[in-house]
Amino acid sequence: MDNGPDLKLKKQKEFLIKFCYFGVIIGGIILIIKVMGPILTPFLIAFIIAAILNPLIKFCCNKFRLNRALISILFVLAFYAISSFIIILIGTKLLILIQSLFTTMPQFFSTYFEPYIRDTFQHFESLFLSLDPNVISALEESSSSLISTLGNFVSKFSTTVVSYVSGFATSIPGIFLKTIITIIVTFFITIDFEKIINFIKKQIPENASKPISESKKYITTTLFKCFLSYLLILTITFSELAIGLTILRIPNSILIALFIAIFDILPVLGTGGIMIPWAIIALLYGNYTIGIGVALIYIIITIIRNIIEPKLVGQQVGLHPVVTLISMFIGLHFLGFIGMLGLPITISLLKYLNSEGIIKIFK
Repeated sequence: MDNGPDLKLKKQKEFLIKFCYFGVIIGGIILIIKVMGPILTPFLIAFIIAAILNPLIKFCCNKFRLNRALISILFVLAFYAISSFIIILIGTKLLILIQSLFTTMPQFFSTYFEPYIRDTFQHFESLFLSLDPNVISALEESSSSLISTLGNFVSKFSTTVVSYVSGFATSIPGIFLKTIITIIVTFFITIDFEKIINFIKKQIPENASKPISESKKYITTTLFKCFLSYLLILTITFSELAIGLTILRIPNSILIALFIAIFDILPVLGTGGIMIPWAIIALLYGNYTIGIGVALIYIIITIIRNIIEPKLVGQQVGLHPVVTLISMFIGLHFLGFIGMLGLPITISLLKYLNSEGIIKIFK
């Protein structure tokens, strides 16, 4: 019989082995996604589209006794035609808007901000006229240096953004080629989707079929719940913005609130990408009511979001809010937006399979 210290050492060894085992698996998955992700993306997108279209195709084939190949081609063509129209329409207008905005930024700075900064320094100079002439000279040099630095920054920033947009335009042929490959692969996968699924099922060992089936069902349900959670978060953010901007008497407050709420979906920029510059510009122009008001709205939204997001998403995925928040940050750091949503769901799936006795990881 093991004594106390030996038993404790044995448990520590088991923990370290399990930790290393799962660490290697997770590291391998992240590496595969980062390295193979761009290569496999067209095939993965094609498979997802085929899976989405398959129930409709199957229904039409059974209901109207149509040839699967023919109905698959029609559905795929319709899907890509509608998607292309929407993407081209929105993308073209967005690119033109961004490029024109950042192209005119240096002129906007020199027209509006530069005079304001000069007036501010002149105001300070008039206050310090009684001081030593060297102090006034230093203030003049500081104002010129600040204006020059800010002007250079704005010019470089706008040039960088414009070149990025232009670089994106030059990468369009590569994107077009990947899109063509995705469309072609979608046709083949959609036509033989049932055969592909049956072939994959046959390759799965019997003892692995139950975990995979349970995982598929759980992930589908959890993703739908997460979608509803983020829709609720977006609605709450929109309501806060609409109320706050209406109180500040901002024209078209509802439309602006809707735009910012949609922009809030972006994990890095969020509402701060619009509201922080807005508040700063308003304060620089002396509109303290709008500046302070927008800043307060942003603070309230940020606080409420940081409270409700881990709790809502955590409830749907069955994790503690702290675990959800940590996994979201780790996932965002390594795999971007997909990781931010995918890592909590993965941890939740492992917890669910463990509780059902399908796998044994946690006690």
